[in-house]
Amino acid sequence: MRSLPITLKTVDVSLVLRMAERAARPTSRRNYLLLSRSADGWLYLVSPLLIALASPQLALHFLYSCGAAFAIERSLYWTIKNTTRRNRPPEAIPGLRSIVVANDRFSLPSGHTSGAFLFITMLCQCVNPLWALGYFWAAGVGTSRVGLGVHFPTDVCAGALLGTCVGFAASSVLL
Repeated sequence: MRSLPITLKTVDVSLVLRMAERAARPTSRRNYLLLSRSADGWLYLVSPLLIALASPQLALHFLYSCGAAFAIERSLYWTIKNTTRRNRPPEAIPGLRSIVVANDRFSLPSGHTSGAFLFITMLCQCVNPLWALGYFWAAGVGTSRVGLGVHFPTDVCAGALLGTCVGFAASSVLL
């Protein structure tokens, strides 16, 4: 019996299938949906208002810095996504159905993950380093996107890298 070589693609597909199996459980599915929705963008808009309760000046600075960082990140995200044109798991894995319908056609990088990692990086850099605990939330967002069947794990890793790098680069220039 000959075994197949382990490649990044086989690991990607295997993890998507394993998480899709887990998503069949109602509790897992609900958790994936909640985590994913938490990165739909509303949190990014509400956070400056919450920061303003403590310091209006800090909130304004955070709003400007985040706005600039997100403009850079979204530009890079769309360029990479439309250049690589990687199919999403349901198109690449026969028989797989995603739980949610993605807003766009291609998979790499994960925009939810990129946005979540950028947001936490900016909070750490602009507001308080204790926000680094938010990376657990951002990682959960990425995991949920795989569990929902709309991304491969490598899409999530690329999104995390993109968001974090843009966050550090933007904060080093803007702060």
